[in-house]
Amino acid sequence: MRILIESSEDKLAVQLHKFRNGYSSEYALLLKVPTALLDKLDKGIAFLDFVLDMNSKIHTGSTTFTSYKNLVLHGHGTDVLGALPELPVYPTIKPPVCDANIEGLLREIAQVCVNSGKLTEDIAKALGIFDEPSTTVLASGTPGLSLKSMSGGHPMLHTVLNGYDAFEVWKDSGKGAGFIFHNVSTASDYSDQSALPALGVEEIWKYKIIFRYQNLQIGHWSQTISVAVKGNV
Repeated sequence: MRILIESSEDKLAVQLHKFRNGYSSEYALLLKVPTALLDKLDKGIAFLDFVLDMNSKIHTGSTTFTSYKNLVLHGHGTDVLGALPELPVYPTIKPPVCDANIEGLLREIAQVCVNSGKLTEDIAKALGIFDEPSTTVLASGTPGLSLKSMSGGHPMLHTVLNGYDAFEVWKDSGKGAGFIFHNVSTASDYSDQSALPALGVEEIWKYKIIFRYQNLQIGHWSQTISVAVKGNV
């Protein structure tokens, strides 16, 4: 599962509020984000809201004042100068200044959630930090397939899921049937626990895989790898 932290200021502001509003007591028990980090996040959200609001008002005021300045210099038809535009001023009560880099703070908190081992796709969606894969991008993916190890004579295959839900394993056992569907793995490593050949007999097993997303095949087939499997005691 991939985590998304927005970088544009408007989207990040929305994401911060969604995360904080979605971080329920139930999720707190599972994800165990330190209270100190959540306090810093609350302070950051309040100050960011204030800064973004003031930035918008200052930008609007600047545009208005520039128009007034241009009218002073060049006029515009029969327009008449009015009173000077009112410029924005800071309110008397302002939120406390937060630490810099609230984006980095959210990344740190999101990593704590990931490290808990309890962050599911549904929770990540509720918190607004789930990176929804593009099916167009997923459809162009080709899994890299490799033999990771041989454990007790059984091949262990490896790929990197990269946002896919799982991968299908297809196997040619060298007995004339060609490639047939073997299994589905939701983890990056898959150990083929099929019965080994008879003692002293060597067989060549071939594998290829394809990714799955939302219970369907997606993307392109991997390269085929061949593994020599020997019978043992």
